[in-house]
Amino acid sequence: MVNYAKLAEKAKMIQIADKLEAERHKQLRTDPCVFFEKVKEHIVEEMNKANVELRKRKAAVFDRNYLPGFSDELFLTYGTDSLCRVGLGIQGGCRVTAVISGPPNGFEISRKEYLCNQDKACHEVLPDVDVAMPPDGSCPEEIAVDVISGILRGGFD
Repeated sequence: MVNYAKLAEKAKMIQIADKLEAERHKQLRTDPCVFFEKVKEHIVEEMNKANVELRKRKAAVFDRNYLPGFSDELFLTYGTDSLCRVGLGIQGGCRVTAVISGPPNGFEISRKEYLCNQDKACHEVLPDVDVAMPPDGSCPEEIAVDVISGILRGGFD
């Protein structure tokens, strides 16, 4: 004969453990927007550094455009020819995508995706990950340098 009282108690304990694990999992996960805000800050810093050198050589400079409906994306222009759209995607893992569009028809010239570094707020911290292993992905500083230099080169490597 089956003792449903014991099975119900066991099922209840499993349910409680699952809820506790879900709460712990939420606490370990950081908002991806925090990572993207850091990326934006570093891009602006790199853009300003590049503009100093570009002005010395009387070349076109970088500028940032604000579009009201796109608060989660960054739009950079280089002179009047190139536009770079930098955005955050979290489907299938956190990714920062940079797309350069330009002349003669405004179509996409180059695109690059950067995986977010799990040390830097985007990835979930998994308990079974070996700490000695190097993290995959890029940190905000690396992404910013690559985006600005990619725009100046006219494409990403």
